[in-house]
Amino acid sequence: MIGWRTVPGMRLRIPELMKERGLATAYALAQLSGGKVNMTTAYRLTRQGGKVTMIEMRLLEALCDTFGVEPGELFERDPSRKSGMKGRKN
Repeated sequence: MIGWRTVPGMRLRIPELMKERGLATAYALAQLSGGKVNMTTAYRLTRQGGKVTMIEMRLLEALCDTFGVEPGELFERDPSRKSGMKGRKN
């Protein structure tokens, strides 16, 4: 199950990917997925603007298959959050 509280600075690019593919509704997303993404999940993803705290690997794989992208293309990080990584050494 997906957690629905948001994580500041991190989100799924669901709205952008849907727009790029001409999908206007959660129903269209669920249909395009061929049943891999159920209506409830599709609705929550579209209503939350892609903001989630966690995601199951099965859903991640289903979204990648549905949109034809790799996992890294599904996520977006707020650029201001990356600044904390500058100057760090491994």
